Order: sequence, then C-alpha cells, then structure tokens
Amino acid sequence: MVAKKEADFDDDDQIAEPRSPLNFSISILGILFLILTETFFYILSEKTGEPYGIVQILFALILTAIITLFLIWIRWIMWGNKYAAIFISLLVTAGMVYALTRKYQGIYTTVFAVIGSVLFLGYIILEFWKLGKK
Repeated sequence: MVAKKEADFDDDDQIAEPRSPLNFSISILGILFLILTETFFYILSEKTGEPYGIVQILFALILTAIITLFLIWIRWIMWGNKYAAIFISLLVTAGMVYALTRKYQGIYTTVFAVIGSVLFLGYIILEFWKLGKK
C-alpha cells in the first residue's frame, strides 16, 4: 500500500535560499579594506619620507584582494562548520596583526591594526550570528 502525500505536507515545498559566497557586505568590506590599506601606506610614506608610488598602491590592492578572498573563503567554510571558521579567523587575524607589527611600529600602525581587526572580526561575528539564527 502506497501512502499518498497530503496537501498540508509542506517539507518539499520549502526552497532553500541560494548560497553565494559573494554578497553586498563583502563588497562593502572589500572597499573599506582598500581605503584602509591605501590610507595606511599614504600616511606611512608621509611620516617616513619614503615615496608613495605604484608599488605601494599595487601592494595595497593585492593585500585587499587577499583579505577579501579570505573572507569569502571563511564564509564558505562557515556554512559547513561555524566553529572551525571562527577558529581559523581568529588565528588569521592574530597572524595579520603580528606580521604588521613586526614590519611597522608606531601609533598609526596600532590604530590601523585595531580598525582592520574590528572590521574583520566584526564581519565574522555578524556572519556567525546570521547563520545561528537560521
């Protein structure tokens, strides 16, 4: 005997929302990181007297692309295991701040490291919270 599907049985009717690792918030965050890195290198060149040129601009662009791609990757990992993504994000944030402070020291470096960390970890916490609600 075959059971018939009732009209009130709606499990199959639910359509999962499409998951795209690239969204509006990552785009905005990428632009903010671009502004942050370009500003850091410009102020650094003003304070040290070193030239601000194409090398610094390209380095800031590449650094922004790497950070943005990492955020996309972390968001993708978060769909499978939220806690592993948080752990990896904390390790990478600590590594980036350590690498930055090894190369440059001073109040501007500290301010930019704090701003970058807050942006980075704020996004990760927001995504963690959004996934927890679903």
